[in-house]
Amino acid sequence: LWALGLSLLLGVPLAWLLARVPFPGKAFVRSLVLLPMVLPPTVGGVALLLAFGRRGLLGPWLEDTFGVTLPFHTSGAVLAATFVAMPFLVISLEGALGGLRPRYEETAASLGASPVRVFLTVTLPMVAPGLIAGAALTWARALGEFGATITFAGNLPGTTQTLPLQVYLLLQDSPEAATSVSLLLLAIAMIVLIALRGRWTGTPGDHRDPVRRSVPDRSDGTDEATDAYGAGHGAKGHGAGGTEATSRTPKAPAPSEPWPLHADVTGFTHLTLDAGPGTTIAVVGPNGAGKTTLLRALLGLTPRAHAALRLGDSDVTALPPHRRGVAWVPQDGALFPHLSALANTAYGLRAHGVPRAEARREAQGWLDRLGVGHLAHRKPAQLSGGQAQRVALARALAARPRLLLLDEPLAALDQTTRARVRHTLRGHLADFGGVCLIVTHDPVEAVSLADRVLVLEDGRVLQDEPPAEVTRHPRSPWVARMLGRNAWPGTATA
Repeated sequence: LWALGLSLLLGVPLAWLLARVPFPGKAFVRSLVLLPMVLPPTVGGVALLLAFGRRGLLGPWLEDTFGVTLPFHTSGAVLAATFVAMPFLVISLEGALGGLRPRYEETAASLGASPVRVFLTVTLPMVAPGLIAGAALTWARALGEFGATITFAGNLPGTTQTLPLQVYLLLQDSPEAATSVSLLLLAIAMIVLIALRGRWTGTPGDHRDPVRRSVPDRSDGTDEATDAYGAGHGAKGHGAGGTEATSRTPKAPAPSEPWPLHADVTGFTHLTLDAGPGTTIAVVGPNGAGKTTLLRALLGLTPRAHAALRLGDSDVTALPPHRRGVAWVPQDGALFPHLSALANTAYGLRAHGVPRAEARREAQGWLDRLGVGHLAHRKPAQLSGGQAQRVALARALAARPRLLLLDEPLAALDQTTRARVRHTLRGHLADFGGVCLIVTHDPVEAVSLADRVLVLEDGRVLQDEPPAEVTRHPRSPWVARMLGRNAWPGTATA
């Protein structure tokens, strides 16, 4: 148990360093960490003696400075077990961290969570299978350690003697007792392996793309109450006739504080962007035009482009992503799979220090506004695509951002659900006091949701005008084709 605790203390940061931080000599450091897995344990014990023995490299210094003597002491047995067992924790957790897509952590940061909070509330829960598997294997390997322990710590009863060492002694005098202790160790090893079935790799595969189970809703991802709410809200909000179901629609919060935007983006995406409060800008262009790079530059998450960003009277250029007040909704929503819809929506509020009860009340209000309040206690894997998108949008709006970035928020929805969610989104953007950027490939979304259309190609601006002007006079063959026009190549002359 002491070896397991020491392995967790040292191994978790080491696994994170190897999985996330590039540095020179990384392959060499990883080889040193994993060396005890292939090194004969007795050789490992000799290495520990050369390092921490009384005549070793660090042994005399430890004894003179701190009065610590490791060889042939209980602490020496712990150190020997840790040396041999910790690689199992590191390799399992590194694999889990390497397999975790960064969009979850980036989304959490955009909601206002500090790096420590992101690690504790998002990263660790999502790599928990890998951590648990590594910890169990580490404990089992430490329990069965023999060679390094007897070489470095000896076999002193009550001080350094372990069960494997006891088996070794019993074989000489009492073979029956040795067999009994061996069967005990065998049973423990089998229990550990059975408990870890399916978790050996430690990868967060179940969290990446959760298989959405069937839910008692209609095939388009909405239920009857949602349909009534969505259609009524969209009709009333945009003059299309119809009646709003006031009994089902919660009271809307007051419009948020106005936040104009000024951004100078340099790098792959190069542009200057100015927008007044309440402006919605559709960002369109072919693949590779720099649309997502623009969003990530505004978030401060990419080295490909840099954004000098001012929101209202505040220059947030030098601030880390979690302090910018910029909320991001990626294409798949990136809902945290270990949290319910309500806890997901309240995440940004809690990150800003709002008390739990108040955060949950406000989160429930946003879910109700978007017609998914009855799904508050479901996990993301229990939601349909349309429901998950609305929860992701509610989470971003609940975080009280100054700037809202939506990366193809409706792309995964079917046409019927997309129309309903589009109507709902348009109504909520009317109450949003900041600037909203929506990356889209859908001309209907660009025309119906946006006040301006920003056309990018190769990281440069081709057009930045109202939707009607872009529709009448597209300056890009790609935009013309997106709008359904026939784009004929030719040369204009006098």
